[in-house]
Amino acid sequence: MSEQKKENRREERQVKFRVNEAEYEKLSYLAEQQGMSVPNFVKSKAQGTRLRNPKVEIEGAKEIARQLRYYNSNLNQLVKWINTNKTIYEPDELKGMEQQLSGIQEGVKGLWEQLSR
Repeated sequence: MSEQKKENRREERQVKFRVNEAEYEKLSYLAEQQGMSVPNFVKSKAQGTRLRNPKVEIEGAKEIARQLRYYNSNLNQLVKWINTNKTIYEPDELKGMEQQLSGIQEGVKGLWEQLSR
């Protein structure tokens, strides 16, 4: 007797169906608009899930993520500098840190406003 290899899947059953090229292109386009793969999109639609278009297009979301990484990096650098220079800070240094934090805060606030539209 030969043993069959069992796949590690959450779902036990698989449903397959065929579509023509035009139908696949349409499904692919609609899935991309939702930020989903074609199989996940089709499964969601088959289950009656109500899908809404995202507020931000994919490229816009990638740009927002890039900017968030930039602000995160700046904040991490500032915190690292503060932690390695544990001394009494001069007023000019405190003012500089305050300006950096304010710039980061304004940048993140701007990104939040873009997402809230």
